[in-house]
Order: sequence, then structure tokens, then C-alpha cells
Amino acid sequence: MVSKNICIFEDDRSDNLLPLVYLRPVFELRCGMSSLREKIEQAYPESKVHIVCRGYLSDTVKEQVSAASVNDAQALGEEDCLFLNGRILARSDLSKNIPLNGPEEVGVQGETVVYARLKSETVKKVLNDSGEDLTRLSAGILKGIPETKEIDVLLISYPWDLVKHNAEAIKDDYQALGGGRVEGFLDERVAIYGDKSQLYVGEGARIVEAGVVLNLEEGPIYIDKKAKIRAFSIIDGPAFVGESAIIDGAKLREGCSIGKVCRIGGELEESILQAYSNKHHDGFLGHAYVGEWVNLGAIVTNSDLKNNYGEVKLYVKGELINSGEIKVGCFIADHTKVGIGTFLNTGTVIGVAANVFGGGLPPKYLPSFSWGGGKEFVEHDPEKAIANAKKIMARRKVEQSPAEAALLRKVYEMTAEEREAAGIGNAKNL
Repeated sequence: MVSKNICIFEDDRSDNLLPLVYLRPVFELRCGMSSLREKIEQAYPESKVHIVCRGYLSDTVKEQVSAASVNDAQALGEEDCLFLNGRILARSDLSKNIPLNGPEEVGVQGETVVYARLKSETVKKVLNDSGEDLTRLSAGILKGIPETKEIDVLLISYPWDLVKHNAEAIKDDYQALGGGRVEGFLDERVAIYGDKSQLYVGEGARIVEAGVVLNLEEGPIYIDKKAKIRAFSIIDGPAFVGESAIIDGAKLREGCSIGKVCRIGGELEESILQAYSNKHHDGFLGHAYVGEWVNLGAIVTNSDLKNNYGEVKLYVKGELINSGEIKVGCFIADHTKVGIGTFLNTGTVIGVAANVFGGGLPPKYLPSFSWGGGKEFVEHDPEKAIANAKKIMARRKVEQSPAEAALLRKVYEMTAEEREAAGIGNAKNL
């Protein structure tokens, strides 16, 4: 079987990554220096890429992702195709472990389809068996080809998996991009420890002030184009600083990935910020994942270790799940704002477009569109949340599209039961 097509698909376990994936497919989550999708695409650089995601995300995905098709069954059925689970954390050797071309076969982990290499006629049958919901591809694939083989690749199952594997993903991504060089401005007074081949400074990036320390002894540091590193910043590798991000006197301990146009101060350790988010002031963020358009006020601090060093439990789809890890921080979804002096307990999860303030410790789980502080929360008016998001995006010269506004309204509707279960009413509707 010879194919030039890959299809990156969401399966029925993607919702274990909520609330981080309410506004994006699971494969748009960041780990290392890029998204899960970008890593898969880099492994098959000559391929035509098709996307299958939850239907309500289609319009925004079409705006944001360059793909041959999005949720287009007809286009998918025209040619042979290699289907790849969007939860794969791809290493640089993915195409060797799962070749684009070869016999028709299905690779699994237990009952989870990792990949399926299918002829066009099989693709059509699978799509027919999946019905209108293309995220049921896995069931259709297993029905169409019952013979499977076990495959050993890393799948992201829960939000904390992204954080756990981030440092190694940075190292792998760095090597795949060909090693170090300095294309931007690096002040001669910057202190560099370790092998300088482990440092990349992109075009237009500026490390412009004395007092910056870059420690490469435990891993590489990649500073993308137009980023700025200001005085008294300490960055321990492995670390990634995205395009046009600003590191303003911060301490970035090992294993941090900072997405584009983020503003960072204070102390961070083994944390990921998707993009366009601010943690510009003092405070600690550890073993955490923060979505887009999030603002963390001054002194906002999270715990990533229980006093008894016990395993951390988190809420996933309304159920308390044992992560099996002792170092787990917080997970904050897009467009959420956390006010000054707020402390977040170990394993806190906050949904989309929440507004948390008043200091102290809020509940460990706050649904999307929550508004309040301490133990008192009401519902955040969706139209006010959308208007506020539009205003904040414009400050970064990003225009909110009608599809993005509609998506926020959809998520508000989808999460009504979560708020009801948490006792969050809409009487004030702030």
C-alpha cells in the first residue's frame, strides 16, 4: 500500500483532557516546543494532512490549521491513508516505528487505536461504520479490521502527562531541529553554563541585558524569534521560549515551555503555557498547564506537592482521579483570569472563561464560566466573557472571529451541568 495521506484524529478518550480541550482538539495541546499535531506532521513532511476532530470545533480548526480537509468524509475516502491518533506524543523516530507505507494494518494499545494504515475502500467502509460522528473512527476501524498488533508509542491520556513528559519532549524537539546557533542578539555579559551547542537564539530574539543566566548543563534552551529575555532572568534547560514571548526577570526552572506572546515573571518549574498568556508578576507556577489568554495576577501561586508527599488526585469529568504522581500542579483553561494573591491547591483544575479572585484557596475544581472567590461563586455571563475576550485579544493585535465567539457560547452551553453540579447558580450572572 502506497499513500501520501495522513489523518490525525481525535478519539473518544480525548475528553479526559478537559477542560484544556474545550476550545481545541487534543492534538493542538503543546508538549515540548510544539503541538502534538505539529510533531506528527514533522514526522511525515511530504504528506497531505487530514483532520478529524469533535464536530463543534470544525469551524475554528478550519481557521487555525492548514489541512487538506477537516471532518470531510468524502475527501478522506478518496485515497489510501495512514490514520494517527491525535494523542500520540511523537518522537523524531515516529515514521520509522509507524511507516507511511506498508501493509494494511492496525496498531493498538489495549483497546485504543494508535494508528491504522488503510486502503481507500477500507477507509470508506470505516467511515460508513462510524456514521456522522467521525470521532468514532476507532470503533469503525476495529470493526473493519479485527486483526491488530500492539504498538509501543507514548499516548497522552491526562493533562498531567503533558507536564510529565515536557522536558524530554523539549530535548527531542531540539535535536530534531538540528542543534544550536545564535541568529538573534546575545549580550556578551550573559552568563552561559554548559555546552553552547545546546543554545538556540532565533532571528530577532534579544537577550539584551546583563544579569541573564542560561544554564545548559541539564538540557537545551531554545529561544524563538523575536523573544526577549530581560535582566536577572534565570533559565535552566531544557526550556523553550516561544515567538515574541517576554521573560522579565523570571526564574524558569527546568522543563518549562512558554508559548508565543506570553509575558513571564516570578518563578516557574516544569510548566507549560500554551500561548498569549500572562504570568508577569511574582508568584510560583509549578508542574502546571495554562491555556491561551489566561492572566495570573500578582503573587498567584500554586502548590505542586502535598505536605505528606502523597499522590495527587484531580477532577476529570467530574470524578476524582488519582494521578499516581506526587508532583502535580494546576490546570487552567483558556480565557480564565486569576486575581492577585490567589493560592491554588495541589491539583486544582479551572475551566474556560472563569474569573477567580479574592485571595485564599478556591475549590480544587471550578467549572467553566465560574465567577467569584473563596467558596462563593456564581455564573459568568457568557456575552460579557466573550466581549472581554475580544477586548483582550485586540490588545495583542489578534481579532476574535465569529467562529471563536460562537465556540465560547457553545462551551457555555455544554458546561451548564458542571456548574449546576458545583452549585454555581446564574442569579447574578456576572
